[in-house]
Amino acid sequence: MVREALTIQSIIRLALGYAIATNGLVLIPFLVAAVMSRFGLDESVATQIAGLEIIGIAISCAVFPRLIAKAAPLFVVIGVLGTGFAQALSYFAPTIEVMGAARSMAGLFEGMIFVVIASALSQRVCAERVWGQINLIAGGLNGSILIFVSLLPDAWINRGIFFTVFCLVIVTSKYVLPIGCFAERGDRLRSTLPKGKPSRALIFAIWAVTILIYGVQASQWAVAGLVSERAGLTTSTIGIFLSLSSLIGFLGAIFPAMSRSQGHRLVLIILAQLVMIVSLIGFFESNTLLYLFLNQVALNCSFFVVIPFLTGLLSEIDSDGTLVARTVVLTFVGAGIGTAIAGQLYHSFGGRQFAILLGIGIVLAIPFVWAAFRERRKQPLSYSS
Repeated sequence: MVREALTIQSIIRLALGYAIATNGLVLIPFLVAAVMSRFGLDESVATQIAGLEIIGIAISCAVFPRLIAKAAPLFVVIGVLGTGFAQALSYFAPTIEVMGAARSMAGLFEGMIFVVIASALSQRVCAERVWGQINLIAGGLNGSILIFVSLLPDAWINRGIFFTVFCLVIVTSKYVLPIGCFAERGDRLRSTLPKGKPSRALIFAIWAVTILIYGVQASQWAVAGLVSERAGLTTSTIGIFLSLSSLIGFLGAIFPAMSRSQGHRLVLIILAQLVMIVSLIGFFESNTLLYLFLNQVALNCSFFVVIPFLTGLLSEIDSDGTLVARTVVLTFVGAGIGTAIAGQLYHSFGGRQFAILLGIGIVLAIPFVWAAFRERRKQPLSYSS
């Protein structure tokens, strides 16, 4: 026996919660710019302050997922109210110490919301379809905010970005606060699930793909602005270009969101990885705005084909959302490593060789994708913990 399908209204509620939980990750380049402008800091220090939000999310997802999943209705309320408070505190923060505390709090509370969503989608058939729909809706919302923030005057961005996110939390809170009940209902079904634990080989394969894909994506994103500058784009144009390509990129989630895609998951993921390789090479060899834009969009779309499928694969065997929540920590590991080494590798090898290195990272992920689906066919639908 498995959990009942979610209604479209329920999926929209979860997507709005996902938008709150992930907007800090989507907006992090602008958060860094806001902290730099407001406190007169250099980029490295501002990045560290903004990065405290990521650490907060990682702590919630790595340390407290079972506790949060068991009391989901309570923690989603704490998460939503706490996120709103953290954004307001960021708006008024008079010192960098207060700002750092506010961003850490925002991450902790956003992580709580994410764990509740992961728990709500555990033990569901076609979980990748729901994850695709959630990414599509939340991505459209966060992508629109990204474009809005990129159009703000420089004098407004240092506080305007926090006010914008605060408004998002306030406007959507009415719809997000009840999502804890979707996770709570899973407790009634766990006794009917097969006993045991999912294959470690399956989990390892998905985690390996996750680290590689996020690492490659983060590496490319880290130097995208530099590549755009060398192609002759102005700073304001680069901001709009990257924001718009991010918004359109979420359309890649249409593929996992379609019910007829389930039987073609493996083929679609491998095709998306091949498109990523081609678009990476094309991006670093582009010298006009049009080609940069098209390759960036292709890369972003391919990324959002792969990720919902993999997350759905985990959700199907996840008893309470903890597997998916802890996978988030690995995405940060992959993204962190990719970001840290991108600049040095790009300057050392040049665009073409750097693109080839990133392409090799995608190629290395393909056998793990195949292994994950091979192991999945051996497993029952879900496990009780």
